[in-house]
Amino acid sequence: MNFGLGYSEIAVIVVIALIIIGPRRLPELMRTFGKAVGQLRRMSDELRRELLFSDDIRSLRDTVTGAINPVSPVTGPGPVPPRLKTKNPEPAGAEVPPEPAPDPPPEGSAG
Repeated sequence: MNFGLGYSEIAVIVVIALIIIGPRRLPELMRTFGKAVGQLRRMSDELRRELLFSDDIRSLRDTVTGAINPVSPVTGPGPVPPRLKTKNPEPAGAEVPPEPAPDPPPEGSAG
C-alpha cells in the first residue's frame, strides 16, 4: 500500500516529518499510523467477507444475476454464438497453392 508514491517521494516525506515532528515523536506517530491502517484493513476485509458470504446478500446477488442473464433450466444455456470469421476462410480439406519462386536477380549486378 504505497498510495502511488515512489521511494524518493516517501523519503522526502519522512525527512520533512522528521524535521517537523522530531526524532522522539516520529516512531510513536508511525506506530499509531500503522495500527490505524491495520485496523482499517481488518475492517474492510470483514465487510468484504460479510458482503460475499452473507445469505441475504447471496440470494439478492443470485436474483439480480438471474434477472440480468435469464437461463431457462429446460432449454439449457441458449444458442452458441457464431464463430468469428477468419481472414481467409478455407474449407477443411482445401489445398493451399504453393507460393511462386522468387525472381532471379538481374544479370550483371554484382553483390
